[in-house]
Amino acid sequence: MGPEVPEVDEAPPVVRARARRGVSLIFVSLLVIGLAGLDFVHPSTRAETSPVAVAASATYQLAAVDFVSPDTGWFAATFDSGRFALMHTTDAGNHWARQLSGDVGRAGLYVKFSDSTTGVVAVLGPRSMIYRTSDGGRRWSSEPIRGGVADLTSVSSVSFADAFHGWLLRSTPTVASGTELLRTSDGGATWTNLGSPALGNDLAYRVHFSNIQVGWLETLSARPYAYKSVDGGATWSHVPLPAPRAGWPPTGQFLVAVQPTQGIGVIATVASFTPPAGRSGIGASVASYPPLMVRAFDGGVPVYYVYATFADTISNTSWSAPHTKNRSASSSQVQAPNQVQLGSVDGGSTWSVIAPPNAPGAIGYSDAQDWWWIGSGAWSTSSDGGTTWTPSRNLGVPQPLPGSLQVLDPRHAWFGAMAGTRAVLENTSDGSVHWQMTVLPALKPS
Repeated sequence: MGPEVPEVDEAPPVVRARARRGVSLIFVSLLVIGLAGLDFVHPSTRAETSPVAVAASATYQLAAVDFVSPDTGWFAATFDSGRFALMHTTDAGNHWARQLSGDVGRAGLYVKFSDSTTGVVAVLGPRSMIYRTSDGGRRWSSEPIRGGVADLTSVSSVSFADAFHGWLLRSTPTVASGTELLRTSDGGATWTNLGSPALGNDLAYRVHFSNIQVGWLETLSARPYAYKSVDGGATWSHVPLPAPRAGWPPTGQFLVAVQPTQGIGVIATVASFTPPAGRSGIGASVASYPPLMVRAFDGGVPVYYVYATFADTISNTSWSAPHTKNRSASSSQVQAPNQVQLGSVDGGSTWSVIAPPNAPGAIGYSDAQDWWWIGSGAWSTSSDGGTTWTPSRNLGVPQPLPGSLQVLDPRHAWFGAMAGTRAVLENTSDGSVHWQMTVLPALKPS
């Protein structure tokens, strides 16, 4: 398909507020009230206007945040209408331009820029698409993701190591495991089918490649082991994971989510579920992931719970809902039980149990050893790959969306958050001493 001319709409300078050290968390509540008043008193601050009032005030969810420098970055917004918008800034969020729009399903978006010019946007789900740019998003090419019977497949995960080398997982009824891995070396124009990466009855949910050779999977497995490839996804092997002090359960299911951090750093989240004992209510089984949906029983009636995991990212679901248990399997979440976090700074050869702060938040990595954790009004760091952490320091910032924290270097970082129904970005340029909030522009799902 030929190049598409992206629609570009310059947003006027967005309202910015300074979040300083030690500010009370009451600030976040006041912000929500202030934003509503701002829209009424100063309508000129809106990024777009429309004769249709409902479209002009449409809310959206952050689906991805990707910055390649302190000033240059992108965010993707998804709307309830099933549309998405990709917005771009070159001045640290003072101005935003829309570069891309399209249809997106509930499976979410993948956004990855290798530098300020080359990037990939992939629409996940049954009607998957891939968009590519080599000029910073001014022009895009687009292709449906093919490689088989497109009508019977659904792309669940995409990972690009650079502008050209990428991998995707797709569900398909044509293989026993239900999942196949495909690889591209031309930016997604063509794909090679590598077959099922998981062994036996294990299920693969997500794929992550840190370079063109080394990749990891997020799986539902029979035992607590990780999946690793060192030949670009052609073959996969089990990597044993050390047991926590209490040991691993002897039976059940193990959700094993392994992701690279930086360099040869790796982090693994293991959530275990004992097999259900009839309809007694004891035990549970994983129904789907992501998000993690678990099937249990309550008085003989099946009950579904949606849980959060340490490995969650902001794609694939709405993260604006409160983190509470929900029996109707909505996006409201609590932390999954029996979670163990493991970290490695040598590519998975050795592992250590890590103990990040227990409160909900997001983790980012400046290198394999140096990590940041940011929660609601709190900040902590680790200099040994997550094994030990500094005492939490108070910050006047809202709770980050899971997976949105990007630590570009020891001084610069970005993360996304929701302040009520408004999406915001927070950034620091002095190593988290001060944070600056950018209220993202109001958008309509064009």
